[in-house]
Amino acid sequence: MAVYKIQGGIELNGEVTPVPNKNSILKLIPASLLTDEPVIIHNVPKSSDVRIMLKIVKTLGGKVTYFNNGTSVKIVAKGINTYKIDEDLSQKAKASVMFMAPLLHRFGKAEMPIPGGCKLGSRPLDAFIDNMVQLGAVYRREKGYFLEAKKLKGAKVWSWFPSVTGTENLINLAVLTPGVTEIYNAACEPHTQDLCNMLVSMGAKIKGIGSNKLVINGVDKLKGTEWNVISDHLDIAEYMAIAAVTGSELTINNAIPEHMTNIRSAFEKINLNSYYEGDKLIIPKNQKLKAHKTVRGDLFQIMALHWPQFPPDAIQSLVVAACFAEGSLIFHNSFYEYGFYFIEELAKLKANVVMADPHRVITFGPSKLEGTVIKAPNIIASAKALFVAALGASGVSTLIDETDQLSRRYPELVETYLTLGAQIEKVK
Repeated sequence: MAVYKIQGGIELNGEVTPVPNKNSILKLIPASLLTDEPVIIHNVPKSSDVRIMLKIVKTLGGKVTYFNNGTSVKIVAKGINTYKIDEDLSQKAKASVMFMAPLLHRFGKAEMPIPGGCKLGSRPLDAFIDNMVQLGAVYRREKGYFLEAKKLKGAKVWSWFPSVTGTENLINLAVLTPGVTEIYNAACEPHTQDLCNMLVSMGAKIKGIGSNKLVINGVDKLKGTEWNVISDHLDIAEYMAIAAVTGSELTINNAIPEHMTNIRSAFEKINLNSYYEGDKLIIPKNQKLKAHKTVRGDLFQIMALHWPQFPPDAIQSLVVAACFAEGSLIFHNSFYEYGFYFIEELAKLKANVVMADPHRVITFGPSKLEGTVIKAPNIIASAKALFVAALGASGVSTLIDETDQLSRRYPELVETYLTLGAQIEKVK
């Protein structure tokens, strides 16, 4: 459990570097099991989820060595000696499912209990399982998930849903599977691209990276590599929201331009503008926030969709920013049943926002938020959105993070915002 005391209404200023992409490193770690050679990964976040994934590598028999003050790791998978994923560790990280494909290649079978993770809703693994079955794996549901693969073969896979985890796991399976695998309706998020690019550096043959169609020619063997994790576009989006609610000027380093196009466009719908100098994204201070309308004069609707559209894990902070804008906007998140349940806590801060149904909210601004005691739900993006709201509210807010969600992606949260001039204290 963590408790934060946050003095809101303070203008921030400065230059900041976003955290490494958590969703990327959590997929790169299992991918390192696809070779016996060392895999070195730099720009590794010191988050709790990363520690759990590296512990899983150790329990499977691999070796993990930290260096560069813990920001780099060397993984050697040569000693992997079991196809069963530890039950306790699996319950702590949804990304543990990504070990399934590497274990299938090593042992011809893989077994794991039902994984944990953010409580976003049902989060079914149907696409994840079905993709592997189409390459020849046999699935059996017992207490968890058991897969067996005596003979895998490349195939055309038409994914009925562009599942990020399902696509990434299938990529890991396909790179060492004989023949050609074509993946249609593939996920193409920045972290999916990062995984593909690292695998290419290991000798994989992947075409179509960044698109929704991937063509993978299976190879006999992958080699080791050295890789730098990309910056987190979600963290950058949250900095944009913070600049909006505090009237601050922020400079964000390593903001990969091609990852920010539609995110920046969405923030422009509340009149928050930004510009680039090289790879630095600059948000000017004291912008007049106002909700745009459609060309017909209707309320504009921002939808969380598959990449390259606006990401569902950034829409919560955009909702908070929209509360500070004059006028109204509709937000639609069809991905998760519980994604907008933080609205109840946002309302405690005096935000004028209505939850129309589990998937849609409407903002009525500008709201003048007032500090109070709020509780973070068991969802990282929602917890961070409430953190953003507290920074924009007048007075002091107490943010209670009972399941310590923020440390899963932001292990140095307080230290980072103190450098920007925020008044934050982690009291527990």
